[in-house]
Amino acid sequence: MIKQSFLRILQYNIRKSLRIQESFLINKEVREFNIVTIQKQDCNNNDLQSFSSAHNFFHLVKNSSSQSRTCIYVNKHLRLDQWIVETAESDICLIRILTRNTNNEMQILRLLNVYNSCSLFTTFTKRSSIISRLNELLKNDCKQLIVEDFNLHHSHWERRKCFTRHMMTDTLLNIITNTRLKLLLKSDTITREAHNQFTTINLVFNSEKIQFITCKCKIRIDLHQRLNHLLIITELCLQTISVQFSTW
Repeated sequence: MIKQSFLRILQYNIRKSLRIQESFLINKEVREFNIVTIQKQDCNNNDLQSFSSAHNFFHLVKNSSSQSRTCIYVNKHLRLDQWIVETAESDICLIRILTRNTNNEMQILRLLNVYNSCSLFTTFTKRSSIISRLNELLKNDCKQLIVEDFNLHHSHWERRKCFTRHMMTDTLLNIITNTRLKLLLKSDTITREAHNQFTTINLVFNSEKIQFITCKCKIRIDLHQRLNHLLIITELCLQTISVQFSTW
């Protein structure tokens, strides 16, 4: 067993490209991450492990629905008794990870991967919406990290050129305030490039209890796969226990 000093998380909207998804997940550098969170994956409902030979390196957490738009890949280097699935729904996946901080104290991290499909004409938040569901799942007294693609524009994270504002965003901001979450990715960071438009719609939030152990949150260009969405990496100063395994 090997102790690792950082929990490394990668976030990507794959835009249902199976070809890119397959090559991306077996990339040697991608396999170095503890967790890979995918939005808008290409679903193969006949095989829940799915996607080429990625199952050689990752455990897959996803809803069985063919309409599922979020999934989490947990590196097989992580011990199975170190993480558990709390929920796996079509547009939100939540796992709990057992870690230790720099003082060797046990820490449980709740990691949520969220996708929200939003029309420009959306003016309110329905009870059945993913925003409302997120509110139900978040807890005030926990260590939490939320990686997501909300498809929402707001000057809170997009001061540069925010000509569009969704009313749903006000609900989201209230949730963020009430659960004491902090925007981790630097405001105005471009996360999507399409049709000469540069926007910030892929975001990362963390709870105040882990703000001081967050080491890094930024775009990583070298692993980018020529998609509209850019890839985000987050590193936390949390220790995990890894095991060696064979891929055959």
